[in-house]
Amino acid sequence: MIKGVDISENNGDINMSAVKEAGIEFVIIRIGYGKNQSQIDKKFKVNYENAIKNNIPVGIYLYSYATNIDDAEKEAELVLNNINGLKIEYPIFIDMEDADKYKAKRNVSNETCIDICEKFCLEIENAGYYAGIYANLDWLNNRINSSKLDRFDKWVAQWNSTCTYKKDYGMWQYSDKGKVNGIKGNVDLNYAIYDYLNIIKNAGLNNLNDVSNNIVYYTVQPGDNLSKIAEKFDGITWQEIYELNKETIGDNPNLIHAGLKLMIRRN
Repeated sequence: MIKGVDISENNGDINMSAVKEAGIEFVIIRIGYGKNQSQIDKKFKVNYENAIKNNIPVGIYLYSYATNIDDAEKEAELVLNNINGLKIEYPIFIDMEDADKYKAKRNVSNETCIDICEKFCLEIENAGYYAGIYANLDWLNNRINSSKLDRFDKWVAQWNSTCTYKKDYGMWQYSDKGKVNGIKGNVDLNYAIYDYLNIIKNAGLNNLNDVSNNIVYYTVQPGDNLSKIAEKFDGITWQEIYELNKETIGDNPNLIHAGLKLMIRRN
């Protein structure tokens, strides 16, 4: 089994070099909670950058506040918009729980929670990424136990000496009171059961080939033109963007529209 941790802004400043030296082989980083850009984890960017600098493979999780499938779609969109061009070598998980009773207060049914998980994972998969579901044992057995979700990998939270989940699972969070050099206080400890690095790489998922070629994707916004887009990326000209996307844009570089996805090759 492969040793890892999951982290968020709640873990404070992390010395990722010390984490690496402590034998941690992957990190699952919280990207945020909910569907709004204001809910992006305040430490997501720095945690990601420091993990990459220290050659620690990264996965992502989003704490879901969705109460319907429209919210789930927006949560998936938030994740995808914020990982453009990032090297993600582990799955992207939806965190399905209700620690603050947000779902309970809004009478979100088990069936709706199942639909939320399915919608989120399908949106992530449709974008070319490896998707999974995080939940504790009670949720997996009693609240989101559905054949509709069986094909998605599970990340089981069971703070115990063994994992007693009866269905297949790819990761196990076995403690919330771990101690790891470089992280102050307690941290969640995990084992990856599956060899995600090779599974994802061999399947051609997570846009890893594009990342290795310094390709990122940009979604055209209202009012954009190629010159404005080029200004957002250091050292890139609008002509270079056009040449890379000529088949998508067509003969006239001025005819781009909101929602169009363009490839950007970073220098």
